[in-house]
Amino acid sequence: MKRHTITPLGTPLVALAAVLALGLSACGDDSESTPATEPTTGETLPPVDTTPDTTSPDTGPDDTSTDGIQHPTGADDVVLQISYEGGFVPVDYAFLNLPSLLVTGDGREIEQGPQIEIYPGPLLPNMQQRTISEAGIQALLRLAEEHDLFRDVEYEDETNIADAPYTVVTISANGETYVHEAYALGLGGDGTESDEARAQLASFVEKASDVATAAGADTLGPQAEFEATSYQFRATVADETAVEMEPTLVDWPADAPVRLADASECATVPAESFRDLFAAANQLTWFVEDGVTYQLVVKPQLPGVPTC
Repeated sequence: MKRHTITPLGTPLVALAAVLALGLSACGDDSESTPATEPTTGETLPPVDTTPDTTSPDTGPDDTSTDGIQHPTGADDVVLQISYEGGFVPVDYAFLNLPSLLVTGDGREIEQGPQIEIYPGPLLPNMQQRTISEAGIQALLRLAEEHDLFRDVEYEDETNIADAPYTVVTISANGETYVHEAYALGLGGDGTESDEARAQLASFVEKASDVATAAGADTLGPQAEFEATSYQFRATVADETAVEMEPTLVDWPADAPVRLADASECATVPAESFRDLFAAANQLTWFVEDGVTYQLVVKPQLPGVPTC
């Protein structure tokens, strides 16, 4: 909240007004008299500054969101994230699961781009990014506020649907982080939600996912490939009997900072050293290390996501 302070008149100005009154009452002709701007004691009053005060009120620390809904502003800070987690899916699929929408504090909007419908597809998922202005971020946060998401909510579960994912919405605003998790959101019956809280969350997800409409197309920059600074991957021993097409074998770099034998759960490598290797690979590119063949799943390290 901005505070506007009214400064009271100081005592020198009051004294000056009194002196002026005395000087005017003494003036009756053109004879010499004591100047009205000097006190009778002979002591000179300090000059009065009548320039209007144009200093802006103190608004606290520098924050681009001071005039709206406050939010974190760091490159690794998550302002808004929409993702789908859980469900009955293979381990590799769960590992590769990425947010459908991510807005960072430094003004980036990251989302999944189109995926080609062929096999084998690219090894790296198609993640796209573009800038989003502060006005766009504020529009998304106001949309969340309008859907009553600036609070902790317990959502009723759909009990007649099995193995469905959770819709997870994370919002950071006004110094708080709100995580909304709803099981099988929008998957029951005709796709509508009878519970008010679930209906509000479903409506927000639908509207926010259309970023150009929700934030305003003029708040968004052109889309480009998301350039990660590191990649996360997991490696499992390849099973040649599980594929019908012949894989392409590539030697794992001898100077790699991570051995494939040690990456069965999760490992991280710098993008600068591995971008070309992974970009040239597809889902049937297998890597060989010490005579053992491994199959990899790889994803870019996104802002706000913990390292392995």
